[in-house]
Amino acid sequence: MMKNLALGLILVAATFSVACGGSDPAPDDQQTQAAPESKTVNMFGYKFNPNTLTIPAGTTVVFNNKDPENHNVNIAALNLDEIVEPGQSFSYTFTTSGEFAVTNRLVSNPMTATIIVQ
Repeated sequence: MMKNLALGLILVAATFSVACGGSDPAPDDQQTQAAPESKTVNMFGYKFNPNTLTIPAGTTVVFNNKDPENHNVNIAALNLDEIVEPGQSFSYTFTTSGEFAVTNRLVSNPMTATIIVQ
């Protein structure tokens, strides 16, 4: 009877140490990376706001159309030409360093902005 009790206590202790024991933290190469950064450019009053934006590579820029007519996000250097309807948005992740001119070719009064990617 004492042997069974001792064996039972050993099994309980072993189970407890396995179940409650901490695990080693993940190596640095397996730890979760921070979510990519996001910035917003509003198209309102027939202007890009802000009209100059400096960001690190990997940042997603969200272009929001706050005006009552279609706008366009045109970045010739990236062969990017996207129509954005009123109340809608368009997102682009900048992965290459450089200075990018943004224009809107749909309005008679030119809208321009500059995205600087570091």
